[in-house]
Amino acid sequence: SSLAVLFAMMFSSQLALTIFLPAVPDIARDLETTLGRTQLIIPAYLIAFAFMQLIVGPLSDRFGRRPVIMGGVALFMLASLACAFATDIWQLLGGRFFQAAGACASIVVGRATVRDTNDGKAAAQAMSYVAISLGVGPAIAPLIGAELVETFNWRATFLATAFASGLSLLVAIPVLRETLPKHARERIDVFQLIRGYMALFRRAGFMGYSLTISFQSAIFQVFMTAAPIVLISQLGITPKLFGLYLMIIPIAFITGSFVSGRLVRFMPIDLIVGTGCTMGVLGGVLQVGLALSGLATPTLIVVAILISNFGTGLVLANCYAQALNTVPPSFAGAASALGGCLHMGWAFVMSLIVANLHHNLSLQMGMAQMATTVLSLTVFVLVVRTYGRRGG
Repeated sequence: SSLAVLFAMMFSSQLALTIFLPAVPDIARDLETTLGRTQLIIPAYLIAFAFMQLIVGPLSDRFGRRPVIMGGVALFMLASLACAFATDIWQLLGGRFFQAAGACASIVVGRATVRDTNDGKAAAQAMSYVAISLGVGPAIAPLIGAELVETFNWRATFLATAFASGLSLLVAIPVLRETLPKHARERIDVFQLIRGYMALFRRAGFMGYSLTISFQSAIFQVFMTAAPIVLISQLGITPKLFGLYLMIIPIAFITGSFVSGRLVRFMPIDLIVGTGCTMGVLGGVLQVGLALSGLATPTLIVVAILISNFGTGLVLANCYAQALNTVPPSFAGAASALGGCLHMGWAFVMSLIVANLHHNLSLQMGMAQMATTVLSLTVFVLVVRTYGRRGG
């Protein structure tokens, strides 16, 4: 029951990632700002999510998992309300920053909780189901957002995230249990923490798997940043159809995660990860080919991202499990935080780059997707396969 509640909290926080995307043109008009500035809603979320993990992880190692995740979800709920009542773009960006700060608690603590209670292949399998819970929210959120925008307005999308997080918090109070015993907790020593992070940077296995995740998973953030402009403003589809397309895309990730959870029982983890990275590159190459040939249509653009996103499903859970298996259990929270910081930090860089591109955005989106997936495959081959088996 605790794990189910944990998945529900992850789900509610992940709604915020995509629920507002069908409303991007409406937000720009209502707040009297540019589309480019409105696109910063995504980088603002990602940068806060990236660096808050460095704080949340050690806090969960010191005070336990339960109080940190409960406080994070409460902050997420309040920040969602602030976004809903924002009167200009800067207030909205500020609300998104704190929304991400709260959301990262459920993700970091969720992964650390799985590490507390599982190891080896059991951890990889459990991480696959965590990845599914992380994919369900972004999968259905755009369709919910499109309905809310058409029925009410863009502010309703943020009210919905506040309601979902508040409901999960109420359910968690009597059910969610602590998984890190007091004797396993670490005191917060800033200098020791810095030394610990530096030690993690020197672990080839940990860094290899973490960077593979970071480069591969940035595909989706690149697409989210560019897609409202490419599909709605340039190709002219409706917000509701956009929501349907965006609902389909994370399903590929969920399917990949589910398949990964089955394959890991009888296939080497590195083979599964390598296959996923290769699929990411193929999807990026197809996206560039469509743009250069002039054949890019909404459906074909989505097919290309589906291929890459299925590959991400094969990569993510296995790499998280492998990365965390290279560190002691008492440092799992900090390791999860650093891995998540690298993940979201790179996503921030890529989304910020794409948010500042305006000429031939379809081609530039494809180039960005191809570049980050090539990096993922390269790191996996040169770092993980060379050094990871030596024990990190």
